[in-house]
Amino acid sequence: MSNEQVKEAFELSAKFIAHQSYQSLTHAFIHFFSSLDTVNEVSSYEIFGNVSVKNDLSIRRFPLTLSDDFRDNKTDVLLKFLAESKGGIYQDTVNDKHWIFLDVIHGVKPRRAILIEGALSSQELVTLEGLYGVYANQVALLDSKERDALTQLSNRQTLQTTLNDIVVYYRNKPDQIKEKSSWLAVLDIDHFKKINDDYGHLFGDEVLVHFSRLMENTFRHTDFIFRYGGEEFVVILNNNNLEGARKSLERFRAAVENYNFPSGKVTVSTGFSMIDPVAPPSLHIEYADQAVYEAKNRGRNNVVYHGDMKAQLRHESNDIEMF
Repeated sequence: MSNEQVKEAFELSAKFIAHQSYQSLTHAFIHFFSSLDTVNEVSSYEIFGNVSVKNDLSIRRFPLTLSDDFRDNKTDVLLKFLAESKGGIYQDTVNDKHWIFLDVIHGVKPRRAILIEGALSSQELVTLEGLYGVYANQVALLDSKERDALTQLSNRQTLQTTLNDIVVYYRNKPDQIKEKSSWLAVLDIDHFKKINDDYGHLFGDEVLVHFSRLMENTFRHTDFIFRYGGEEFVVILNNNNLEGARKSLERFRAAVENYNFPSGKVTVSTGFSMIDPVAPPSLHIEYADQAVYEAKNRGRNNVVYHGDMKAQLRHESNDIEMF
């Protein structure tokens, strides 16, 4: 490698390291390799579940693909590499096309993968190997930054980024929201202060960890789950209608009620709203919060849809106007 090539490699590495989020880092990686003359397309994916168990596997393409039955024209190639890979870089020819597969498997969840269609020169492959190391390390670093230290769920900062991406997704696909949409729910553990007061903060932390694992085991891979702060959590339910969202949240409410927590019985109050791409992202959290307060007012341990609250207010307003 010449001095000029070494200099270029260091400059590229520095640019990748400068990115402060997984989203911007991956955009930059895709953009760089897509710009090469020998590359036809670059795709990035997040893989959930067990590759060897068909019904447990879910794949989300980057940028966001929110459909729970997503398949693109490279899924079969991707599945072939995933079945063989143990992390690293793989090359193969499939259906008379040359593919390069990059697998970031260690230390992050979900598993991340990049698929490049095209044949790179020997020098470009050297560059790819170097940048893959930078990318994999940076993904692991950003993943730890974007997760809550206690529960290992995505944190509040990641929620803001994800919510913005979802709003952009539906703004670009206005017809999809007519049938199925995404729904933001805030889940607040009832009487959590009492748990801390009665049993101590270590027991309180254990409740939060058990609650988090219950979320991971109850909601789908295509949904997004976050620790919002304290005893508050957020789930974004994707590709669902109102009734489906309500059933999913009610199922989780019942799962919490029936779970054997270290401190004994625990319940959760939940408020949710539809993610409307016309509204500012912060408004969706505010609406769900308002619904949580209503759930608390109704005696806790229930699920309230913000749209029902608005309908009730309109009904009460109409009743007042009659007198």
